[in-house]
Amino acid sequence: MIIISIIVGAAALVLSFKPFFGDFSGFLECVKFWIKPEIFSLFRGEYFEDIWAEMKLGIWLLIGGAAGYGTYLLLQKIFS
Repeated sequence: MIIISIIVGAAALVLSFKPFFGDFSGFLECVKFWIKPEIFSLFRGEYFEDIWAEMKLGIWLLIGGAAGYGTYLLLQKIFS
């Protein structure tokens, strides 16, 4: 059950990658903003881009986690 849940979660991440980030450079930009402290973004005039990039990354990870966890709960309910 756990392996199937991980596969479904990873598939959800793969399928939602392009709508969220467009390409790999968009993903790397979001990771860059995630690592950089907000105070640096504020002084560089990129504060709202920073917040938006971090929110996209968080929602994307939440989708993958929710898909995997939901699959696990569903399989547990079916086979228990």
